Amino acid sequence: MYKLRSEHISQRLFLSMIIIIFSLLFLSVPLIVSSYQSYKKADRALTEISALRAVADLANKVSRERAPANKVMSSTPEELAKNLQELQAHRKEVDIQIDQTIQILNAAGFSAQVRGLSSNLKVTLQQGRQAVDAYAALPRSERTSKQLDDAIKKMFTAWDSCHDILKNVLVHSVGKGTSASESYTLILILADLRDQAGRIASNVIASVTFAEKIPEDNLARSLQTQHQANYLWGLVNTIQPEQGKTPEYLALHQKVKTQFLDKGIPIVAGLINESLHHQRYSLTGTQLTEAMVDKFVTVVNLQTYILDYSVSVAQNEKNQAQQQFIITLLVAIICLVTACFTMIYARNGVFKPLLKAKNAILRLAQHKVADSEFDELSNDPVTLLQAIKKLKCVLQQRDALEFQLRNIANTDNLTGVPNRLALDEYIKYLEKKPEKFTQTALIIFDIDDFKQVNDTFGHIVGDEVIRLVAEKLQFCVRTSDLIVRYGGDEFLVLIEQADFQDAWVVANKILKEIGGSELYIAEINQNIQISVSAGVAVGAASWMALLEKADKSLFQAKENGKNKVAG
Repeated sequence: MYKLRSEHISQRLFLSMIIIIFSLLFLSVPLIVSSYQSYKKADRALTEISALRAVADLANKVSRERAPANKVMSSTPEELAKNLQELQAHRKEVDIQIDQTIQILNAAGFSAQVRGLSSNLKVTLQQGRQAVDAYAALPRSERTSKQLDDAIKKMFTAWDSCHDILKNVLVHSVGKGTSASESYTLILILADLRDQAGRIASNVIASVTFAEKIPEDNLARSLQTQHQANYLWGLVNTIQPEQGKTPEYLALHQKVKTQFLDKGIPIVAGLINESLHHQRYSLTGTQLTEAMVDKFVTVVNLQTYILDYSVSVAQNEKNQAQQQFIITLLVAIICLVTACFTMIYARNGVFKPLLKAKNAILRLAQHKVADSEFDELSNDPVTLLQAIKKLKCVLQQRDALEFQLRNIANTDNLTGVPNRLALDEYIKYLEKKPEKFTQTALIIFDIDDFKQVNDTFGHIVGDEVIRLVAEKLQFCVRTSDLIVRYGGDEFLVLIEQADFQDAWVVANKILKEIGGSELYIAEINQNIQISVSAGVAVGAASWMALLEKADKSLFQAKENGKNKVAG
C-alpha cells in the first residue's frame, strides 16, 4: 500500500515536470522564432538597401552621363577632343557600374530586375549613346536644334529605364517594417531629384546651343522640372525621420537649396527669360552644362549621405536583431536546463527521501494516512496562464502599433485624409477584382486659381484652403467613400457601386458646399472665396483608364470656367 502510494506520488511529480518543461517550450519557442524572423528580416533589409544603393548609384551615373554628352554635342571644334575624352571615360564608369549592379542584384535575389537591366537599360542606353555619337559626327552645317534635342531625349529614356528598375526593386523588397526601410522611398525621391535637376538645363540646351528661341514644348518641360525639383526637395525633409535629421544631413539639405535651387535654377530661368524677350543668350550650351554640373553635386552628396546612413542603420539593426536572437536562444536553453535540473534534483534529493521517511514512520506507527492529504503536489498553473496572457497582450499591442504606423504612412499630414500610398493599396485591392472598375465612380476636384492664392496670400493661407476643401469633402461624402489627396491642390473621391447620375449629384453637392464657403484672412481683414472644378467618370476597364476619363472631364470643366462639373 505504501509502495503504491509512493509510486503514485512519483508519477504525479514526473507528470508535473513534463508539464512545466512543455510550458517553458511553449513560451520560449515562439520568442525564439520571432527573434529569428526579426533577424532574417533585418538581414534582408541590409541586402535590399545595398541593392537599392547600387541601382541608385547607377541611376546617378546614367543621369550624369548627359552632362559630358551635352558638352560634346554643343562643343566648338577646339573643345571637341577634350570633351570626347571626358565622355568616353564616363561611359566606361557607367558600364563598370552596370556590371557591378548586376552582380549585387543577383546576389540579393533580384533576378527579374537583372533581366530588366540587361534587356531595357542596356538597350536604351546604347540607343541614347548612338544618337549622341551620330549627332556629334554630323558636319556642323547639317546639325539642327531638333536633332540635338532628340538625342538628349534618347538619354532621358535611358535614365527612365534605370529608374523603372529602381522602383521595381523597391516594390519587390520584403524587408519593409525595419528602421532601414524608412529610407526606401527617400532614395527613390532623391534619384528623381538628381535627374530633374539635370533635365532643367537639358530641356533648353538645344535652343541655347543654336541661339534659337526655346520651343513651347521644351519651355513647358523645363518649367515643369523646375517645379518638380522644388517639390521633391521639400518632400525629402518631410519624409526623412526626425532621428535621421543629423547636423550633417541638415547642412547637406540646406546646400541643395543654396547651391542648386537658389543658384542653379535661376541660371536656366535667366536663359528662358532671355528667350521670351528675344535677347541674346548670355551662355553657350557648353557653358550652361559646366555652370550647372557643380550645382548637381549638392543633390548627389545628400543622396550619398542618406544611402550611407541607411546602410549604417540597417547594419546596426541586423547586429541588434542577431544579438537579440542569440540572447533569446541562450536564455531559453538555460531556463530549460535549469528547470530539468531543478526537477530531477527535487525528485531525487527531496521528494524521494521524504517519501521514504514518511513510509518508514507510517510503518513504525502502523498509521494510515488518506491519499487526499498528498493529492496536491504539482505547481499551481495560474502563474503560467498569466504569463501567456501577458505575452498575448504584448503581441496585441505590437499589432496595434504596426496598424497605427501603417495608418500614419497612408494619411496626408496636412488634411488627415488618405494619401497616394493609401490609394495605391486601394487600387491593388480593386485590381484583384477588375470588374469593380466598371462599377466605380471617380471624381477629381481641382481648386480654382490655387496658384494665385499661394502667390497672393502665401503658402500658409494655401494650406488653410486645402484643409478647408478636405473638410468639405469629408462632410459631403459617405464614410464608405474614399477621399484621397492626390496632388498639391487635387483631391480624388472614389465611390463604389455608383452610376453616373449618383456621381454627378455628389460632385455638384460638393461644388455648392465649397462654393458657399469663405476663408477669413486676418492679415488683410477680408474673406476670400473658394471654388473647385470637378471631372466625373464612371466605369472603365482599368484604373488608368478610369483616371484618364476623369482627368479629361476635369480639363473640360476647367475650359468651361471655374466652379464647374464636367463628365
